[in-house]
Amino acid sequence: MMRVALCIAREHDLRLVALALLVCLIGSAASVQLFSRVRASAGASRAGWVILAAVSAGTMVWATHFVAMMAFRTSAPVVLDPLTTLASLLAVMGLAGPGLAIAARPGRWCGAIGGAVIGAGVAVMHYVGMAAYRVDGIVTWDWRYVAASVVLSCALTAGAFHRLTSSARAAGVHAVALLSLAVATLHFTGMAAMQITVLRLGDGLSNLTMGALAVTTTVATCIIVGCAAISALIDGHTQSESYRRLRQMAMHDGLTDLPNRTSFIAELEQRFLIHGGYACMAVVMLDLSRFKVVNDTYGHQAGDQLLVALAARLAAQLEPGELIARLGGDEFAAVVSYDDADDLARFLDRVRTAFDAPFVFERFTASIGANIGVALAVHDGFDADALLAKADLAMYRAKSAHSTKPCFYDAQMDDAVRERRELVADLRKALDGAAFELHYQVQAAIPSGEITGYEALIRWPHQTRGMVPPALFIPLAEKSGDIVPLSIWILRQACFEAALWPNRYPVAVNLSPVHLADPRLIETVRAALADSGLPPERLSLELTESAIIHDRRFALAQLKALKEMGIGIALDDFGVGYSSLDVLRSFPFDRIKLDASFVAEIEHDDQAVSILRSVAALGVTLNMPVLAEGVEEAAQLAIVMREGCSAIQGYLIGKPSRALADPAQVRRTMSLKPREIVAGAGGG
Repeated sequence: MMRVALCIAREHDLRLVALALLVCLIGSAASVQLFSRVRASAGASRAGWVILAAVSAGTMVWATHFVAMMAFRTSAPVVLDPLTTLASLLAVMGLAGPGLAIAARPGRWCGAIGGAVIGAGVAVMHYVGMAAYRVDGIVTWDWRYVAASVVLSCALTAGAFHRLTSSARAAGVHAVALLSLAVATLHFTGMAAMQITVLRLGDGLSNLTMGALAVTTTVATCIIVGCAAISALIDGHTQSESYRRLRQMAMHDGLTDLPNRTSFIAELEQRFLIHGGYACMAVVMLDLSRFKVVNDTYGHQAGDQLLVALAARLAAQLEPGELIARLGGDEFAAVVSYDDADDLARFLDRVRTAFDAPFVFERFTASIGANIGVALAVHDGFDADALLAKADLAMYRAKSAHSTKPCFYDAQMDDAVRERRELVADLRKALDGAAFELHYQVQAAIPSGEITGYEALIRWPHQTRGMVPPALFIPLAEKSGDIVPLSIWILRQACFEAALWPNRYPVAVNLSPVHLADPRLIETVRAALADSGLPPERLSLELTESAIIHDRRFALAQLKALKEMGIGIALDDFGVGYSSLDVLRSFPFDRIKLDASFVAEIEHDDQAVSILRSVAALGVTLNMPVLAEGVEEAAQLAIVMREGCSAIQGYLIGKPSRALADPAQVRRTMSLKPREIVAGAGGG
């Protein structure tokens, strides 16, 4: 170490030594910067950055060596071999490229291995460069110092690039220091290994010339290395800007520029962690009312204009601790951190105020409202998902009640809403997986007891709830808009199963009012018959009078087209509507089904018997057979027989079942006297 220090102090121009070290430091910093681009790129781009980094690092090492050589002073004449000097530059560049490529690979020791290769390149450059240094004297080498210089170069460079594989904040600074130390240590240790015995004194390169060469080399090197470093900085800035823009796009709504669902959830979770210095927090859900009217009337572009204007109004009213986001469609959400309940109340007032003034545009003016649901942190939920879900339930309740006032989450009320929504979700999954099944209830003629057909009744065996009653899930399907696909499934399944029956009994399928209003109904029925092979005369569709009164003309046209196909049409639940007689006059039904509520009362209510008698007589007059539903008792059977009904359906002759009824058993039940029926039923 003392010998190296004496070599620097006594045999070098310290001004040029300082210049060489400056070149080394600047070049090392540029090399580290370029290496970061190598690691951040891939494919052809990585290859380009490897070449640029190799040129920069090689130029830095070569320039450091060259300037330091110009700083060396000897009394013997000195000349430089230009070709060998060029070879030294190419040698270090040639080894730096593979070394950088290896160092950039993933792996624990790749950085150290690649750095060692680069260190070897630095050593090769130095000693090839020394071969270009022609002095008129005898040069001898102390191989211990030569070996030490090579080992130090490889070890320090390996350490520098291994350090760059770390994610520590100061890794870059440490790498620059180690790389600079590697280059400087190699050169000056190598110079200490060289001893010159002067043979003659004379003129070679003058000190002035050497100084000029050193300065020129430094300037040229700084230009080359600086350009490479600037390229890396520009590329890094471009990628950072691209990342910022991509993050902006990923975390913000593209239409309104408000935070999107992902950003909102992240913010909510963050607030749960740090509390933001506020005592309380609430999540507010907003669902726009009358927004669909704008879309349907003026088009989706107008709807987008309205959303943008509304987002601007809401954002303009935000205060510290408040954030609003667009979750999708016409659904917005806000999170409010506050200290006092009055702060939350004022925020909700500001939100409602945003909807007071109409939105005026060039083509249209629109007034909209919002259904608002609120859930309070800790009180209603301890995490982001729970709080958001409960605010959504409260908002849904406000929407169902058509209320413009904020609804706060109420466990008893909103859990029922949640259960219904979960059941709707399960219903849709069951539709996708065809998880329903059909049961069939027998219908028999009076008085013969011959089976006249079966009514198909849907059943839902839920995986966790057991058998879900149709009275529960059919209204849900009607509200959620799933009744048409459910009705289509029932129709197709009933046709397929009835086509496989060993007899040719007709099958009756209930037709919902919504499905009757479907313009594709005729096509759906025709396809179900064609696919199953069921003859049209074996299919009967049952509908209530409410299915007709909503759009009378269209409904009757649909029924006429179905009847022309040969399909039977039955009026179901007769007697409980508002315009039964008018409906009978408008369309020639094939059968009237008397509602079970009348049959249930005929044993004890003379008025119910009178209505039954009147309906049966009306059916005879209009040539429309009357079927009595809900016959469960022997006495009821006796009465409907006496009053002239043509057929019955009910538990007395058969409950809904997957299996078809036994014709002989049905005939025996129908032929027995009332007391015998009771005795027979009790004995079964």
